[in-house]
Amino acid sequence: MPFEKNNTYGEQTKRGKNKSSELLKEHLHKIANTVVNELDLGRLTNNQRIQLIKAVLPYLISKQKNIEDLQQEQPLFQIEIIDSLSKN
Repeated sequence: MPFEKNNTYGEQTKRGKNKSSELLKEHLHKIANTVVNELDLGRLTNNQRIQLIKAVLPYLISKQKNIEDLQQEQPLFQIEIIDSLSKN
Protein backbone atom coordinates (compact mmCIF):
# COMPACT_ATOMS: atom_id res chain seq x y z
CA MET A 1 0.00 0.00 0.00
CA PRO A 2 1.79 3.19 -1.13
CA PHE A 3 1.92 6.41 0.83
CA GLU A 4 -1.08 8.61 0.14
CA LYS A 5 -0.64 12.39 0.10
CA ASN A 6 -2.68 14.48 2.53
CA ASN A 7 -3.73 11.52 4.67
CA THR A 8 -4.66 12.00 8.32
CA TYR A 9 -2.99 8.88 9.68
CA GLY A 10 -1.33 9.50 13.01
CA GLU A 11 -2.54 13.08 13.47
CA GLN A 12 -5.08 12.39 16.14
CA THR A 13 -5.11 9.43 18.46
CA LYS A 14 -8.25 8.03 19.97
CA ARG A 15 -6.41 7.17 23.16
CA GLY A 16 -5.99 9.71 25.89
CA LYS A 17 -2.75 10.37 27.71
CA ASN A 18 -1.90 7.98 30.50
CA LYS A 19 -2.10 10.16 33.61
CA SER A 20 -0.72 7.54 35.99
CA SER A 21 2.56 7.21 34.07
CA GLU A 22 3.03 10.99 34.12
CA LEU A 23 2.48 11.04 37.88
CA LEU A 24 4.89 8.15 38.32
CA LYS A 25 7.58 9.87 36.23
CA GLU A 26 7.18 13.07 38.22
CA HIS A 27 7.41 11.20 41.54
CA LEU A 28 10.50 9.26 40.44
CA HIS A 29 12.10 12.49 39.25
CA LYS A 30 11.57 14.05 42.71
CA ILE A 31 13.03 10.97 44.42
CA ALA A 32 16.09 10.99 42.16
CA ASN A 33 16.67 14.70 42.78
CA THR A 34 16.44 14.16 46.54
CA VAL A 35 18.93 11.29 46.47
CA VAL A 36 21.41 13.25 44.35
CA ASN A 37 21.12 16.35 46.56
CA GLU A 38 21.66 14.33 49.74
CA LEU A 39 24.65 12.45 48.33
CA ASP A 40 27.82 13.25 50.29
CA LEU A 41 30.60 12.95 47.73
CA GLY A 42 33.27 13.45 50.38
CA ARG A 43 32.42 10.15 52.02
CA LEU A 44 32.69 8.12 48.81
CA THR A 45 35.80 6.10 48.06
CA ASN A 46 37.67 6.65 44.79
CA ASN A 47 36.19 3.46 43.36
CA GLN A 48 32.66 4.58 44.25
CA ARG A 49 33.28 7.98 42.64
CA ILE A 50 34.46 6.31 39.43
CA GLN A 51 31.40 4.06 39.39
CA LEU A 52 29.15 7.09 39.90
CA ILE A 53 30.78 8.92 36.99
CA LYS A 54 30.47 5.83 34.77
CA ALA A 55 26.78 5.59 35.62
CA VAL A 56 26.03 9.28 35.04
CA LEU A 57 28.10 10.02 31.92
CA PRO A 58 25.79 8.30 29.40
CA TYR A 59 23.01 10.67 30.48
CA LEU A 60 25.22 13.76 30.18
CA ILE A 61 27.05 13.10 26.91
CA SER A 62 25.11 12.42 23.74
CA LYS A 63 25.89 9.28 21.81
CA GLN A 64 27.65 9.46 18.47
CA LYS A 65 25.23 9.03 15.62
CA ASN A 66 27.71 8.48 12.81
CA ILE A 67 30.67 6.24 13.48
CA GLU A 68 31.68 5.83 9.85
CA ASP A 69 34.11 8.73 10.20
CA LEU A 70 35.93 6.83 12.93
CA GLN A 71 36.18 3.68 10.84
CA GLN A 72 38.30 5.21 8.09
CA GLU A 73 41.18 3.13 6.83
CA GLN A 74 44.16 3.44 9.11
CA PRO A 75 47.62 3.51 7.50
CA LEU A 76 49.73 0.42 8.05
CA PHE A 77 53.16 0.84 9.60
CA GLN A 78 56.04 -1.57 9.44
CA ILE A 79 58.46 -1.54 12.35
CA GLU A 80 62.00 -2.81 11.89
CA ILE A 81 64.27 -3.31 14.87
CA ILE A 82 67.92 -2.81 14.04
CA ASP A 83 70.30 -4.28 16.57
CA SER A 84 73.60 -2.48 16.08
CA LEU A 85 75.26 -3.98 19.16
CA SER A 86 75.31 -7.58 17.90
CA LYS A 87 77.06 -6.68 14.59
CA ASN A 88 80.28 -5.56 16.33
